[in-house]
Amino acid sequence: MAYIGHRCDCGHSDLSHAGDDTGNTLGRCTAEFGASCSRDCGPVNQPEVIPTFNGKGRPVERVIEPGGGLPSESGNPVVKTCPCDACVAMHEQLAVSV
Repeated sequence: MAYIGHRCDCGHSDLSHAGDDTGNTLGRCTAEFGASCSRDCGPVNQPEVIPTFNGKGRPVERVIEPGGGLPSESGNPVVKTCPCDACVAMHEQLAVSV
């Protein structure tokens, strides 16, 4: 499956950032096993469709709705995707074009 999210200037997705609860920046990058990647993190960029893969490494085409969860092996969501207005608008645009 894929999700709509933001990629930071450091190259990692919003799911790899701690968030600062302001919506202006993604917060501290935690991509290195919870530690910072030590690259510059900038303001929140425009959303993009970020691919994800199944357990066998194959891409899954379904796009997760903004604010929805990425399921773990047990089926319970482990993280929630970004529910900002820009992500919702991109999801609506993709849904219309399908």
